[in-house]
Amino acid sequence: MNCIIVDDEELAHNVIEEYISRIPFLNLVANCYDIQETIGVLQNNSVDLIFLDINLPNISGIEFLKSFNKLPNVIITTAYDNCAIQGFEMDVIDYLLKPFSFERFLKAAYKSYNLTNNKKLIQETASAVKESFIFVRSNNEDVKLNLEEITRINALKDYIIIYTNTRKLIVHQTMKSIMEKINYDNFIRVHNSHIVSLRHLQSVGKNSIMIGDERIPVSEKYKPFLSGIIERYK
Repeated sequence: MNCIIVDDEELAHNVIEEYISRIPFLNLVANCYDIQETIGVLQNNSVDLIFLDINLPNISGIEFLKSFNKLPNVIITTAYDNCAIQGFEMDVIDYLLKPFSFERFLKAAYKSYNLTNNKKLIQETASAVKESFIFVRSNNEDVKLNLEEITRINALKDYIIIYTNTRKLIVHQTMKSIMEKINYDNFIRVHNSHIVSLRHLQSVGKNSIMIGDERIPVSEKYKPFLSGIIERYK
């Protein structure tokens, strides 16, 4: 995570910079000594985390937080304990009271690290949902398929057959390549020749599953994975 230190005291910079150097997932981008300098850094760099002092010249850390709606994660680092409530009301990650130990600093950094990773996961999931379709080449046309429409995929020599409730498409593609293309939690492979949609799965037997009116074989190789998914939803 890219981070910056915002503090008007050189000693504070030295301590925090040394702590940052001991944490592999933190990368110090800049040292700022006032809010004006901070704004310039934020405009020209990708920053994930700000270590922010409160008692700053001209504009205080709290005033800075109040003035901007969208900021990176913020951890307040201060010698004053009277602004903690205000800080947390503005969704700061943590409030470190100087002098703080490395262990306390590390705990705060991990809070930001976990939150950043969760945000990225949410964004990636949202992106996957927005782009939940593929194009396949069938009958000399590029056909758009919404992934939620697909019920199953069947291998046929050098081709695959993609089934929906209303149509089937014959596509010159391998099972491996289509799995990479759909890369979607809703699909699982149950046999070397069969991929099925969990969304359209109706029942699971000992050696087969039902998709609509079709009974699809399940090979020994893929049974443990299928069983694990079923257990997750029991």
